[in-house]
Amino acid sequence: MINKKPQVSAIVPVFNEEKRVRKVIGTLLKSRLISEIICINDGSTDKSLSILKKFGQKINLINFKENQGKGTAVAAGIKKASGDYLLFCDSDLINFTTSHVKSMIEPISRRESSVVLAVPTQDQTGKYGKHEVYLAGERVYPRKVLLPYLSKLTRTKGAGGSEIVLNTLFPKKAVTVVPLIGLYKPFKVSKWSSTMALKQYLFSIVGVLQESGRIEINSIRDLKQLENLIQVDTFEGLIEKIDEIKNKKIRSLLEKYFLKYISKYAKNFKLGKFI
Repeated sequence: MINKKPQVSAIVPVFNEEKRVRKVIGTLLKSRLISEIICINDGSTDKSLSILKKFGQKINLINFKENQGKGTAVAAGIKKASGDYLLFCDSDLINFTTSHVKSMIEPISRRESSVVLAVPTQDQTGKYGKHEVYLAGERVYPRKVLLPYLSKLTRTKGAGGSEIVLNTLFPKKAVTVVPLIGLYKPFKVSKWSSTMALKQYLFSIVGVLQESGRIEINSIRDLKQLENLIQVDTFEGLIEKIDEIKNKKIRSLLEKYFLKYISKYAKNFKLGKFI
């Protein structure tokens, strides 16, 4: 038997998602399980903000004039939300439906779980990779538990950093993993320029490694060399900059977790000047 419907606030960070954000918000508005929708425009330079403004009072809109990073956007949404539970939702979802929303909230409604991590999967069997769980953008949490961690979230860099912080807050036994069958996300290179996609991958990997404790930045030199990576606009230039990093641990981790990952999708990049 399903208990009284919980009040759920949907939090949607948005950065340059003019092609998909309208449909994502539209789906959330159709769901009777969502009490309010909070959209955080994180300094978008495309038409995302104007699209969000057209929803008017149907959503609560927070606008950052400059990009602050996903962690800061999420923290702002948590602070503004009024629901007992928070549903985090990325703004680039494809084939997102109210059934997916229901799948995420149902374990909470039935009091079967405190936290839900939801993994998009095109596989009709619902199979997914273990690594996909811990970087899942679609999640449900009790709001009161997250409030003490707002400052920690704002310090994270890259998309993955905020997820890693959230992963540390609950033991595995308190978490339910839900496959979202038929839902998927586009590769970064399909929605942004290659330069922007490269930098977003880099922010995500560095953020994940920092929050997991694998990378510790203990000197100004280390910080500057990481910042130098963001300045490159070619794949070869990135390889050269990583090779110049003096901190052997940071260099080896980036080679293992970043270059290997990017190389897997090298066919999506132009190995020369990015366009």
